[in-house]
Amino acid sequence: MKIAILSDIHDHTDNLQKALAEPELQTTETLLCCGDLCSPFIIKLLGRAYSQPIHIVLGNNDGDVASLIGVSKEYPNITIHGEYFRGELGGKSFAMNHYPEKARILAEHGAFDVVCYGHNHNLVAHETLNDTLFINPGTLMGFHGGNLKTIPATFLILDSKTLETKVYRI
Repeated sequence: MKIAILSDIHDHTDNLQKALAEPELQTTETLLCCGDLCSPFIIKLLGRAYSQPIHIVLGNNDGDVASLIGVSKEYPNITIHGEYFRGELGGKSFAMNHYPEKARILAEHGAFDVVCYGHNHNLVAHETLNDTLFINPGTLMGFHGGNLKTIPATFLILDSKTLETKVYRI
């Protein structure tokens, strides 16, 4: 199973639309979003451009949770899981959280094959903790707020069978 993983959109509609237009992303079977969509209209862009299941966790910049959830109800393929996602995809156990520290605890616990996170905008395409693949797709926004600099806008596609990731730059 091919799984698209993105994070930290921060209302950057241009980069989101470019990512969603990538032919390889459109052939994936599910999409994981590690938080910081920001505005409810991002849900609409996701729902209109991607028809497969979308699993979303909330980040620290997703302030209007009620509106995000309300808009997501217009799209039966979108599920907002709150702070944590846990589930099975492509025969592998997955967990997802926005924060690296919380995600690291999940990975170190060893109960999941894959743990995804975002928040710090640092791309980590392949790290292993206790036999758990621990990955951060980077930021779709293309900016690092801590360093106040432009960085590559990225997302990942994961092959659940091989646990190999491929980085895409916008």
